[in-house]
Parts: sequence; C-alpha cells; structure tokens
Amino acid sequence: MKRMLLITFLVFNLVIFAGSFSYSLGIELSGAILPFVGVSYNNESYNVGATLGFIFGPDEKNPEQLDYIFAPTIEAGYSLPYNFTIEANLKALVVVPYHFEQLYLMGGGIKYKIPINNQSFNLGVYGEFILPLSAGKRAWEKGMGIIPVPFIKSEYEF
Repeated sequence: MKRMLLITFLVFNLVIFAGSFSYSLGIELSGAILPFVGVSYNNESYNVGATLGFIFGPDEKNPEQLDYIFAPTIEAGYSLPYNFTIEANLKALVVVPYHFEQLYLMGGGIKYKIPINNQSFNLGVYGEFILPLSAGKRAWEKGMGIIPVPFIKSEYEF
C-alpha cells in the first residue's frame, strides 16, 4: 500500500511539474573534457538541477587498466536580467578504481543563455573550491583548497 501511494504521489508530481523540467547535454572543461547529461526544474527566477558526467581513460599507474571518472553535480541557480544566471553547485569527482580518493568541490559561477527557438545554448564560467574531505584533505594541507579551480561549461538545454 505504501509503495502504491508513493508511486501515485510521484506520478502526480511529474504530471504537474512536467512543463517546468528541462534536460541538457554538454561538456565541462577543467584539465579534461567531461561530457555530461542533466535534468533541472526551472521556475521564472530560479532553477534546481543535477548533472552526471562520465569519461574514461588509461591509468597512469597501470597502463593496461582504464580509469572511469564519474562527476555527479547538484546545482541551484537564480536568473538575472539579460539571459544571465548565477549558480552555486556541489560536485564530486569519483575515479574508479581509486574511488576511496574522491574529490569534493563546491563553488559557483555565471552562465549566459543564448535562446534558440524554445531551447537554449548555455555558456558558463565557474570557480570551484576543493572541500577538505577525502582526497581534498591533501589539497587543503598544501594550501590548494582555497584557490578556485576553473571550469568552463557549455550545454544545450531542451
């Protein structure tokens, strides 16, 4: 009974808010090119969303092995005049098989929306600060955690 009530509640909310959701495909650049997909809830003045990036490449320590990098992000933004949006986000960089050394980042940035019919192409510049958790603890000990890590982001939102 609880499952049926939960499913009904979720379907009801999806139907009500369906027109306010947008989906995006894009890339982030900061040391590596990271493609991602995302979903966000948009209101007239704010948006809340999540993205998931994924790449893989050869392991520097073991060339016969591949590293898989996942980058989940949660972001919230506020719309400014002239198609600008200011955003804050929380990001994790998880490298498999070294997942015990996750890097957590928190920061913000600004993006510009270029309207294309009913969709938009977004360009953004972000500065992320390394949080002193897990692998980020070493960066804080070296004084690197207080220096913003630059990210450039472009996405197609539909």
